[in-house]
Amino acid sequence: MFARRALPFLALPAAAQTAPLLVLGTGATEIPIDAIAHAFAGPVRTATGNGGQVAARIRGGEAADVVLNAGAALDTLIRDGLLRAETRRELGHMVLGLAVRAGSPLPALPDEAALAAVLRAAPSIAMSDGAAGATSGRHVLALLDRLGITEPRRMPYPRGLLAVQAVARGKAALVITQASEILAEPGATLAAELPESAQLVTAYVGAVAARAAQPERAAAFLEFAAGPQGAAVFRRAGFRA
Repeated sequence: MFARRALPFLALPAAAQTAPLLVLGTGATEIPIDAIAHAFAGPVRTATGNGGQVAARIRGGEAADVVLNAGAALDTLIRDGLLRAETRRELGHMVLGLAVRAGSPLPALPDEAALAAVLRAAPSIAMSDGAAGATSGRHVLALLDRLGITEPRRMPYPRGLLAVQAVARGKAALVITQASEILAEPGATLAAELPESAQLVTAYVGAVAARAAQPERAAAFLEFAAGPQGAAVFRRAGFRA
């Protein structure tokens, strides 16, 4: 489980602290960003969706100061003039893992053949909803199709963390999702990262929204999140540089 640690408090002028900073991000970044938000000066409000939902909400005109998403999705928003290119910051890379309910036997996944055997034997597989634009969910659906795995019941959830919680509560046999979402749920155990041939490595980045109400404070938040103290929080949540 991800454990919060106190971070140095970043002070800003009092005038910048009058309204909450609005940070909209994906499920993979939810836990570390919440911890960073608690360490940042003044009020910060966070909201979460899967990658497709975050992009759709920005395109739909939702008010946000900072946007976090997978690199390709965020770069498309920059290209379309919805985010400020000069504020783009790398936050880390995330991999997919397979998890089971805490206390269950942990399957070994040394290669893709072993992964396929585990998936075929599972009565149900939870995942984030690829049809709704979830980055990991799209990959998992394509992986199951490529491996010819059709029999286990596919259980999509709006966010990866909800899929992990379904496994923790015994509603699904296993889950494949971003490792950070697995590590955030004590009722589930990360059995292993997916083998390289089945893996998806996703770069997560952030940028200030073009219509940010507090652009300077939003840029300061991103610098804090991408700096040494924020990077340490992301590493503890399972992100890689």
